[in-house]
Amino acid sequence: MLLTLVVLGVLGAAAIAFARWPLLDSGGGAREWRTTTATVVRSASCGAPDARDLVRVRVGERRLRVPFDGCGHPEGSRLEVRVPARPSGEVHARPPERGGGTGGTGLLVFDSRASTVLCVLAAVSGAGYVLMLAGGSRGLSA
Repeated sequence: MLLTLVVLGVLGAAAIAFARWPLLDSGGGAREWRTTTATVVRSASCGAPDARDLVRVRVGERRLRVPFDGCGHPEGSRLEVRVPARPSGEVHARPPERGGGTGGTGLLVFDSRASTVLCVLAAVSGAGYVLMLAGGSRGLSA
């Protein structure tokens, strides 16, 4: 019983640490994003794993061809995308944030992370409640 409570406590602490972990991009740090218009150069079939369209975007004075986190858009179509304000290293375009935001690290990432943490905490609470009920009934019969 004690081992189970320790495991539940560690799982709860891990969920809280996961929620507080900084929301960083794969580029090695928080970035600022800006919204711009991109033109689809090559469309990728959505049936392939990790399929990404190739788009042409203007970032500052540079015109770049970068992968877009999406697939199946017709070639030549124009999309609203987010790109790093100061591109460095491997650059890719993302769909715009909900609410039309132009900066930050992305509300979609935070929503997904918060949902995961809340689900884990609910599971830990439910498991603790089941242990409490099971432990209480064992204590009465002994």
